[in-house]
Amino acid sequence: MKLSSQTNLGIVTLLFLAFTALSVAELRELQSNTSEAVTLQAEKSALVYKKAVAQQVPLSPQAERLALETLLESAVAQPYVSAASVVDSNGKEALSAKAASENTVPPWYSLVDPSPAFVKRIALYNSENNLVLTASKSTLASNLLAVLIKNIAAFLALAVLLSLFVVLVNRRIKRPVDDTVKKLNEIGSHNFTSPKITASSEDFKPLTEAANSLAGTLSTKFDELKRQAELFKKEASKDSLTMLANRGAFERHMRALLNENASAQEKELIIVRLAHLGSINTKMGMVPGDNYIKAVANILVEETKNNHNIRFVFRLSGGDFALISEAMESAARELMLTNLAKQCASASPLRDGTKATYMGITRFVGTMTMPQIMESVDSALITAMKTQNGWQLASEISKVHSNTQWRERLNYIVSQQYADIMIQPVMNTDQNVPAYYEASGRFKDKDTNDVIPMGQLIPASERLDLIPQVDKLVTTIVLKKLEVTSQHVAVNLSIASIANAEFRDWLVKEIAKRKPLSHRLNFEVEDAALIQYREVTESLCRQLINIGCGITIERFGDNFASLSGLRAIQPQFVKLSGRLTQGIHTNKDNQLFISSLVSIAKGLNIKVIAEMVENEAESVALNKLGVDHQQGYYFAKPSLWNVY
Repeated sequence: MKLSSQTNLGIVTLLFLAFTALSVAELRELQSNTSEAVTLQAEKSALVYKKAVAQQVPLSPQAERLALETLLESAVAQPYVSAASVVDSNGKEALSAKAASENTVPPWYSLVDPSPAFVKRIALYNSENNLVLTASKSTLASNLLAVLIKNIAAFLALAVLLSLFVVLVNRRIKRPVDDTVKKLNEIGSHNFTSPKITASSEDFKPLTEAANSLAGTLSTKFDELKRQAELFKKEASKDSLTMLANRGAFERHMRALLNENASAQEKELIIVRLAHLGSINTKMGMVPGDNYIKAVANILVEETKNNHNIRFVFRLSGGDFALISEAMESAARELMLTNLAKQCASASPLRDGTKATYMGITRFVGTMTMPQIMESVDSALITAMKTQNGWQLASEISKVHSNTQWRERLNYIVSQQYADIMIQPVMNTDQNVPAYYEASGRFKDKDTNDVIPMGQLIPASERLDLIPQVDKLVTTIVLKKLEVTSQHVAVNLSIASIANAEFRDWLVKEIAKRKPLSHRLNFEVEDAALIQYREVTESLCRQLINIGCGITIERFGDNFASLSGLRAIQPQFVKLSGRLTQGIHTNKDNQLFISSLVSIAKGLNIKVIAEMVENEAESVALNKLGVDHQQGYYFAKPSLWNVY
């Protein structure tokens, strides 16, 4: 109920009580006045009778009767007397008279005044008779009704005036409250530029000052957050190791080229794959591997400077790079590829005589789709692995059967119902124990038995719409292992699987069948899923949480649009984007940005994880920012999950 309505109700209640009290008082006064008037009339009538008797002594019976009748008629002529009578000493009525205009007493008055009418008895002079006068209740009722009507009119007028007064006062009182609410709504809409609000009284001054102060503080913080977001957006398009544009930037650039150049000339896409990278990381460690990647990146950048045909260079993932160039003559391309192959081989720290790089090349025009282009270049790359020089142009081979080959490889993986499960701990740094282990599948090629790099397997699985089958396989294996271990493990769910209704139904049913395991099972979901497939993602996460599983939202900070999804899901963890955490101890901008993200998460009672923590300095800096769950090579590399 509104404050004005409550106030008006209170006023009406008080007025009603006052009206009732006044009416009761008025009734008592009317009763008193009537009783007094009847008493005076009785005394006056007795005096008149005395004078009449004194003048006619002795008084004959006829004269006495006439005098008494006259006396009674005179009495009942008064409006406040309803009846008059003469009674003897035994109470026997000798004479009586009633008022000619006496009306029936209204029923409502009988409820208000149930007492009998007032009666006045007075002795007559020189007689054994008594004069009895009865007060008129109908006259009392009429007088009371007139008083009530007058009071009702007065109180109604007063109620209207007071209500108007309350409305005016409430408007004045509510103005700072309404202004404050409007200000807070504008703040909620990220509008901090509205004028300051003022208080109409000292009582509301603290409220308006607090709202103005909040707007100013949030405006400063929001401006800084936007600045950090813009900065991060730029940084998010870069590969943190090589500082080249990353896969996201590559995909955006390709889409732009295809949209802008529907009828333009041909261009070429060259994918360079570092064949030695996996062996270098395994045999020599991650640092030599990273140095090798940076060396190759420098070689490719130098080539773009020296070769006017090559316009852009990207690092896609792991050991995969992409070059976009104008269409080249065969001789020029051959020279460039030979030069790149030699330089990359020289940069490799591994000297075992095997090919250092493989390169696939395809031509494309604006009328082609991105999947068509990637299928073509992927086919060329697979064929390049079988050539002597290590490169292949897609147009120079018979229709490449990359999709068929990949489908065979993936179908083999799924049919085997086996994969190595690698786990890496997410450490609770306060307690120095794992909060849980992140699990991922490692798959081997059916022909070579070599591990298939995830940077190749995931794009191919997405292209062939086989990601849900791969996620099913990994989840099934993890569930089986959980039955014979006490560890707490997290499984990654790809966006394609979340978007697949059949997979969602399968997952919920499988977890429900193994409910006792659910409290040791987390699912990691990319925050991009909350944007691309918000409703189904929120629904799936809530179902898994209701069963007993935990949810971690990955790459937190990449997309602000996913914040509303966090409120809807209330996950157990969010995992900061790795681009933010690398080198955090020296990056003041990222420190401020992470601090803001941590505040948002902890405000929703969500724990924060930092991934890709590589050294003690990064870990200490993250702890100072409130990130007490961390993951990365500083704590442990991914290792094979053995439970038997």
